[in-house]
Parts: sequence; structure tokens; C-alpha cells
Amino acid sequence: MIAGVTLFSWHDALNKWLVGGYFAYQLFFLRSLFTSIPITILIWRIGGPGRLRLRHPAILAWRSMLLFLAFSCWIGALSLVPLADIVAVSMAMPLVTTAFGALLLGERVDRARWCAIIVGFIGVLLVVGPSDAFPLPATMLAASGVTFYALAFVVTRRLGTSEQAETMVAIQAVVNAAGAGIILLLLPGRWIDPGWFDLGLFAASGLFAGFAQFLMTSAFRVAPLSVVAPFEYMGLLWAIVLGMAIWQQPPGPWTLVGAGVIVLAGLYLVRRDALGARR
Repeated sequence: MIAGVTLFSWHDALNKWLVGGYFAYQLFFLRSLFTSIPITILIWRIGGPGRLRLRHPAILAWRSMLLFLAFSCWIGALSLVPLADIVAVSMAMPLVTTAFGALLLGERVDRARWCAIIVGFIGVLLVVGPSDAFPLPATMLAASGVTFYALAFVVTRRLGTSEQAETMVAIQAVVNAAGAGIILLLLPGRWIDPGWFDLGLFAASGLFAGFAQFLMTSAFRVAPLSVVAPFEYMGLLWAIVLGMAIWQQPPGPWTLVGAGVIVLAGLYLVRRDALGARR
């Protein structure tokens, strides 16, 4: 999980850098092509494509489309606000996932958990609300991205261990490349031929994403949520460090306060779930 979060953090920083000079769906397309390299390695590691099993194709298709929409929103938001701000908002995803689990899967969420969810949302408002550093388009894109990601995680939870991690990431790569490719064909003239250096950055983004998806999906499938979930908040520390090192963008006070509220609410949910599982 630590390795997966670290790779995704570097991946986010690369995407923020690249989206400043390239059309978002060109970034999405090239990233997806390079993501196929680690996915192919992982598939051959388990014995080749013949070992893949597709038990719920319709559900997997919905999951892939939700993640495609989520990443589309994420790329748009990354181009508008500092890295730490957008990652702080993304920390609310476990809270949204818990809420959707109750509303869509009928999972039991008691009053204390709902209070934690509400407190977490207040933290999000602290990040996006008190200053003009978070414009309305970025707010809408970030909120939509978190919603789509949370819905995708609810679908993943619904699948449980019935689908292989390799199958899920392979289908996701195909849907991402196909979706971004179709949009590029529908919008001619947006493609910019990248130089060798930028092509290397696209490759790194795809490689990081491929390995990170597999590592994090595997972690959530094989380890208790209470053990895995807290490590997700390492992504916020990476975002602060990378944002300051690359763009000289330190997080503002409201970002730090709001992120702290979100993280505490999320950790409370994880802790309460762990205690409930022991009873």
C-alpha cells in the first residue's frame, strides 16, 4: 500500500506538469498505452492471458467507466489548483465511499459514522471555500471526481474477491485508452507531438499508474480496511512536498486545517470499523 500510494503521488505530479502543455485526453491516451506495459508483465507473471477470469463483465464495465470519468475530472482539476489542495479534497473519498455504501449497498452506518462523514465534508468546505484559490470549475471537477471514484470503490467492494486484480486493471487500461482515443478522434487538432523528454514523462506516468493500481487493488483485497486505509493519507504529505519542490506552492492555512479535519474524520471511521469487526 505504501508503494502504491507513493507511485500514485508521483503520477499525480507528472500529470499536473504535463496537462499544462497538452490536451487532457492526449495525456490520458498516452498514459493508458504505457500503463499496458506493467499490466502485461503482471498478467504473464500469473501465467498469461489464459489465466484471466471474467466473471462479472457488466459490473466491471460500469466500474471502468466510473474510473474513466473520475480521472477525466481529476485531470481537469489538477490543471486549475495546487497539487496539495486537490489531493486534500480527494482525502474525502473514504467518507463518500462509506456514505454510498450505506445508501447503495445497505451497509449499516450508525449515528457516530454519519457525524464523522459530516465533519469530513466540513473539512472539504474549509479547503475549497474560504479563499479564491479554489475556483468554482475546479470545485465542481474535484467533487465530481471524488464522487465517481467513490462509486467505483463501492462497485469494487461489491465484487469482493470474485474478480482478479489483474483482470480489473487490464480492463481499466483498455477502457481508458479506447475512451481517450475516441475523444481525440472527435476533436482533431488537439494532438501535439511530444518531444523525447515529454514522451519519457508520459511513459513514467503510465508505468507508475499501472503498478500503483495493481498494488493498491491487491492491498484492499487481501488486508483489512483498518490496516490499509490509513496509508492513503501519505498521499497528502507527498502532494505537499512535491507541490513545494516543483511549483513552489506551499499549502495555505485553510488547506492544512481542512485536510486535518478530513484526515481525522477518515481515521475515526477506520478505527470505528476496526472495533466493530472485533465484536
